[in-house]
Amino acid sequence: MTWYKSLPNESITSWKGLGKLFSRHFTASRRHPKSEASMEAIIQGKDESLRAYIERFNKEVLQVSTTAHMKKFLLERGLRPRSDFSKAVGIEMPATLDEFFLKAQAYIQYEEKEAAHAVRNSRQEENTKGTCQDDSPSGIR
Repeated sequence: MTWYKSLPNESITSWKGLGKLFSRHFTASRRHPKSEASMEAIIQGKDESLRAYIERFNKEVLQVSTTAHMKKFLLERGLRPRSDFSKAVGIEMPATLDEFFLKAQAYIQYEEKEAAHAVRNSRQEENTKGTCQDDSPSGIR
């Protein structure tokens, strides 16, 4: 309504004319469908897990009409270079998108197991440091 009220008096001479003015004004602000080319910009971040990358990619690819083969190509292309999974996909290329996801699932499970192990180790180190400091009566060793 703000846009409509801002139009000069008597500037609209027909319904068709109003339609053209409306389209010109609001075309830039409307959402345009994403394309396969825009999907190429989705790449795995330096510290991003494989799960997070695939979830982010899948969320965006829902807005694009493309084939499973192209999705697989774009997913592979967006993998972090020299990552274990990128190497594995380069050596034994999955033939289908389903094979890609099946292979990715094994690597996701491994990444998550390693992350949990790292958290446990850091907690154990913190507990060990705290215990060593508490054992000395003066706090100095």
